[in-house]
Amino acid sequence: MTEQLPVPRLYAGYDAGHYTLPDDVVAIRETYQRLEAMPYPKPPRNAWETITDVATDTVDALHNGSKLPDVQRIEQARQAERVYQDALDMMETCYQIAVQRARSVLSRHALAIITEHLRPAHDETWQTYQDAHRILREYGETEPRRLLSAPAKVRKASDTCDLMVDRYRAIRDGYTDLRTRSLPCPEDPNGKYAAVRNYHELHPSRMAMARPAWHDMGTRHYLDWMADHGGQLWLPTPDEQAEAVQAEAHIGQTFTPRAA
Repeated sequence: MTEQLPVPRLYAGYDAGHYTLPDDVVAIRETYQRLEAMPYPKPPRNAWETITDVATDTVDALHNGSKLPDVQRIEQARQAERVYQDALDMMETCYQIAVQRARSVLSRHALAIITEHLRPAHDETWQTYQDAHRILREYGETEPRRLLSAPAKVRKASDTCDLMVDRYRAIRDGYTDLRTRSLPCPEDPNGKYAAVRNYHELHPSRMAMARPAWHDMGTRHYLDWMADHGGQLWLPTPDEQAEAVQAEAHIGQTFTPRAA
């Protein structure tokens, strides 16, 4: 099975224009795409079919008293099959090399992708969403279906929220692909702080089965909730994520640490 390029959602967000990526990261994807565009060799005729052809031609020649067929046709057919299989094996190796190079490039640029490309887009998106949401709050309604007769400024704010929802989702998808593959945070194995810096301030319970208030919300309602409750949305590096875990380690504790 042909190896697929890693982090497809990261590239999807880039293709949609939601954020930029380092030149090397873009170039390695282009190399993979050129490889995909290469035509595969056409399969040759099966050697067993050639054997049947030569045998039939031999019987016909004996019957008609004509020249016997060249049995080298069988070896030529086998050689064509070997060349075809070699070409397939070579192409599969090409994909493995291209994917391995892509993984190496992504690993090398992972932190820069977050801090210099995804994060600026994320912060701009979140700020734009909050500004538009504030207009809706001032109007007194946030549900799009109830804004059909609202002033143009309000309807525009709602449309902006929709656009930012799409952009936010694309940025988060790309970040999640990258974080899962290249930047795990051992201190936060469940990724609680991967999206919300002040997770336990908003949801102080430490019970494993306790669901936060935003659990299972759609993206727009999730962003609305965060905007209304002071959610600090971010795209952390693993070190920043670990620091956030430590900063809120005291919140929601159900026991008093034993004195040393």
